[in-house]
Formats: sequence, structure tokens, C-alpha cells
Amino acid sequence: MTSRTVLGRGHEGVGAGATGFSSAAALKSVLKSWEERLQAVRDECEQLQGNLLTVAKEMGESETAVKASLKGVHVPGKADEKR
Repeated sequence: MTSRTVLGRGHEGVGAGATGFSSAAALKSVLKSWEERLQAVRDECEQLQGNLLTVAKEMGESETAVKASLKGVHVPGKADEKR
């Protein structure tokens, strides 16, 4: 269940029970505003998802390349101390 669904369910029946009251119009306006905000957040998350996946792929490829380039580097260890 999405946050928009929960928000919509929370407002069900408000219009029918408050016909003629200015608060009903205000609540409807608030609901619309929140629905628009939630949609904007969803859109931004979808855009970020693609960007973050691209960065993760590039970082993984960089890490693999660095590991491969370091394979030929000799790092002295305890075995070298005994020589």
C-alpha cells in the first residue's frame, strides 16, 4: 500500500459528511497538495534510482580495475623480514 493510497483512504467520506462547510474544501485542497508532493517525491526517487545504479556500476568497475592493477605490486610481509 502506498502513502498516497493511505492518504486517500483517510479522506474518504469527508466530502459527503461535510457538504457546505468551508473546511471540506480546505481538506480537499490539502489532499490535492499532498498528492502532488508525494508524486514529486516519487518522480525524484525514480530519477535518482537510475543515477545511483549508474554510479554503483561505475564504482564496481573502478574497484575491479584498481584490484587488477595492484596484483603486480609486491607488498613486504613477515616472510620478507626473515630473509
